Amino acid sequence: MSAFLARVSPRAPLVVAAGVALVVAWPRLPAAKPASAPPAAFAAERALVHIRAWAVTPRPSGSPAHAAVVDAAEAELERLGFVVAREETRGLTNLVASAPEAPPDGGVWLVAHSDTVAVSPGAADDGLGLGVAMEAARALAVDGVPRDLHVLLTDGEEEGLLGAESHAAGVAGRGALQEPRVVLNVEARGTEGPAYMFQLAGPSAALLDVWQASGCTAQATSLARAVYDQLPNDTDFTVFRRAGWWGYDFALIGGAARYHSPEDTPEHLDPRSVQQVGDCVTGLARGWLGRGVSSDAVDAARVYFQVPGGTVVVPPALVQTFGLAALLALPRPRGWAASVGLGAWLVAPFVAGMGGFGLYRLILALGLDSWERGTIEMAAPAPWYVAAAALGMAVAAGLAWLGGLLEARLRGREDPPVGWGWHAATIALAAVAACAVPTAGYVLVPGAWVSVFLARGVPRLAVVPALLAGLVVTPVLCAIYPALTTGMLPILTVVPVLLLGWLLGPVAPARP
Repeated sequence: MSAFLARVSPRAPLVVAAGVALVVAWPRLPAAKPASAPPAAFAAERALVHIRAWAVTPRPSGSPAHAAVVDAAEAELERLGFVVAREETRGLTNLVASAPEAPPDGGVWLVAHSDTVAVSPGAADDGLGLGVAMEAARALAVDGVPRDLHVLLTDGEEEGLLGAESHAAGVAGRGALQEPRVVLNVEARGTEGPAYMFQLAGPSAALLDVWQASGCTAQATSLARAVYDQLPNDTDFTVFRRAGWWGYDFALIGGAARYHSPEDTPEHLDPRSVQQVGDCVTGLARGWLGRGVSSDAVDAARVYFQVPGGTVVVPPALVQTFGLAALLALPRPRGWAASVGLGAWLVAPFVAGMGGFGLYRLILALGLDSWERGTIEMAAPAPWYVAAAALGMAVAAGLAWLGGLLEARLRGREDPPVGWGWHAATIALAAVAACAVPTAGYVLVPGAWVSVFLARGVPRLAVVPALLAGLVVTPVLCAIYPALTTGMLPILTVVPVLLLGWLLGPVAPARP
């Protein structure tokens, strides 16, 4: 076997495993159900009837268009059998719909906001939430409105969560709730793609038990909550979470260039995305209706992430154990040449980031941005995101190869396994992240075990962790790239270095 094939062949199984994981774990959307679907089922086409009727023109708080939508929503909820009350404060109008003689505490709350920004008809933000709330309420009330089902449509969300703040303050003013409320909030930062449940509030164990039983296929990861907590973004759910209520926060992020723009129209809202959000909200509501909610439940943190077929939930200690075990399994470096790969790994993010910055400057120079909206998002950013990812992978792979080549030449014929430094950096990053923030660090741990076997010169044993790493990383990549704007291209080029370092690092020739 030639020296070239000796170096390429050990990598082939890893590339195949990662490719299989990419195909299998790529998020998929359900088909949109027609208006003729069974009455108890959520049908995207029935929800879209409301969205198409209400997302015709911008409806900022206090406008006639907003008042008309509030009136229409009130009439629809009353037609379904709810008793609807208006909460009017500071020029805002919240709608609170409940079953006749509903208990004041606890219950399941379908939540959306009825207002939009001044320039957008808001088919997704938050026509999606309005349509899902109407259709889910209808499906859940086929045999009469359940006593613990409520619908809350807030006003003033775009002005600073004002309606949610007003409602929560009113509830607090009546005294502490005997049972927490379970909130199902629907938002949008885009118009298409898979739905993301990006934050939980309340005891993770109980919330995830119902989640797994609901059959919801939305993307869910504890990483999203860890990242979201560091961002300045807010939804109405933030208010309810601070109030001690439980629940789930959903959003679409694909097609983010249409967010808060005139292009956020019903024509751009993917019916399959509506179906996925509606299925999740309806399934979770059914799981919580009639279920006792203990106000003294312990919030034991859980690590959770989406894989084909469902959501995996594990205790943080398991992630920490495997992260530390990978660090302990790393072989000792042999000679100073082993540190060459470490230098290559440290340089890779910097070079990739500079390449991403150059790509961004190229976009500006070519006039391909959307400055008329005062943003740096693009109407069709996907090709540039792919370019950013490819650039980051090329930089990482190239520097890893150069580091491995230099290390091999410095060593001569000593110790065939190369790339200790590169893989040591990948493993150390995973171990630190797993111990410090296991709810986010879990995404690095399977890749760390790939690096363990590569550093030990047994690449065949790395195939299984490579498959697992691909299954875990793929949904994260699918979420990161659409969620960031074109101005974040430097960050997007660094992501492959950090999340796919195990795939791009040096591979030792097979032992004879």
